[in-house]
Parts: sequence; C-alpha cells; structure tokens
Amino acid sequence: NAPALMQRLVAHLQGEQVDITSYLEKRNLLYDHLSALGFEMVKPKGAFYLFPRSPLADDLEFVQAAKKYNILVVPGSGFGLRGYFRLSYSVPRQTVINSLPAFTALAAELGLKKA
Repeated sequence: NAPALMQRLVAHLQGEQVDITSYLEKRNLLYDHLSALGFEMVKPKGAFYLFPRSPLADDLEFVQAAKKYNILVVPGSGFGLRGYFRLSYSVPRQTVINSLPAFTALAAELGLKKA
C-alpha cells in the first residue's frame, strides 16, 4: 500500500509535466559519444539511462575498470542482464560532458573499435 502522505501528494501533482528536453540532450550526448567509441546499445526512448553491452564478458570486471576513470556504472547482472552495464543520465549536463574524455580513455584501454 502506498503511504498516506504519498496518496495525498499525488492529488496535488495531477496535470504536472516535466520538461524532458534536458534528458533528451544528455541521452543524445552519451549515446552518440559511446556509440562512436564502439559501445553497442539500443537508444532508449523513455528511460533515464543507457544499457550498453560491456566490452568485457564479465560486467563486474567492467565496472571495476570504469571506476579507475571515475565512471560509476551498475553491472547489468544486477538487472538479470550479464554482460551489460547501466549508465544513468539523470545528472547535470556538465557531468555528462565531463565524463566523455573518461569514456574515451576507458574504451581505448579496453581496445574498443571506433564506429
């Protein structure tokens, strides 16, 4: 059951809308950059995260490799998809921009082939 407080709040939120433009922009920045580096994924249409295939068979090993570049991702095995990783773009735009060189370095270390 939903807590009573949340039930009362929902009534006040009816008709509210969220501007998704910033999410689309951040999605496109990450998707385009990672795809160009050779990461394989489906472009999301409604989520706030990407779910790329890990270039390493062991997604936990990939998460550790990403940490060396201060990239925080979640292993896909936690969602029942071994060999993938989840990357949220519900962060400030500047955080996404600042992450791009780190992804480039990580892709180079792992020998990804640019698209």
